[in-house]
Amino acid sequence: MTPLTRTLTWPACYNVRDLGGLPTRDGYTTAWRAIVRSDILARLTRGGQTALLDYGIRTIIDLREPDQVNAEPSIFMAQGDNPALPLYRNLPMETREPAVSALIGAAKDRATVYQIVLEHYPGLIAEIIRAIATAREGGILIHCHAGKDRTGMVVALLLGLVGVPHDVIAADYAESQVCLWPLWEEIVAKVGSEDKADFWLKPTATAAIMDSLLVHLDHRYGGVAAYLRAIGLTEAELCQVRGRLLEPTPAALP
Repeated sequence: MTPLTRTLTWPACYNVRDLGGLPTRDGYTTAWRAIVRSDILARLTRGGQTALLDYGIRTIIDLREPDQVNAEPSIFMAQGDNPALPLYRNLPMETREPAVSALIGAAKDRATVYQIVLEHYPGLIAEIIRAIATAREGGILIHCHAGKDRTGMVVALLLGLVGVPHDVIAADYAESQVCLWPLWEEIVAKVGSEDKADFWLKPTATAAIMDSLLVHLDHRYGGVAAYLRAIGLTEAELCQVRGRLLEPTPAALP
């Protein structure tokens, strides 16, 4: 049997990880093949597409804005409702409201941007979490462009909800920087220097950034679960998410 591994090789995605195998504070473990995070799927080779399907992905949640989707459409957009193929859903995290965009433009760091998005687009965040709660049977893939910022926020909410410790969530987030750095080096080489490259394409993803967001949610709401309740998720929906993401019994003690 092939050993389970969190980092997945799906040519040509750079940043694909299974959320399985992570410990929770109350002794449970996150389930394998339940939820996967990734970067953009438009680059996938035929072999990468096959790897995705073979992994059991049956729902794809694309967090990008519509113009980004139109510019680089997902290869799974036109699959219809065939249960053997992934159901594609485009659920943007933000709508670029001018006032919110101004706040984001004035932000000094990524952690502040994340806080702004979660505070100002609660309805969109709730819709995304609700889609995960009610998704059809099979694996769920969540992605944006790099699979780092928007995907990182959603993954942090999911892992925080089921009780994965802050440091473990932050470590998972920081893996994106390692995975995406070769792509950044390609971008810099193409444009000639780092200062000519788009700042937001630089895969800065440190544990401190994510820890700052989680501390903010703790201080302002009392934690991730309380934030999700505040934006409209019901207890039944939160239980559905927990049921998808947790193994049914606590991990065996060593």
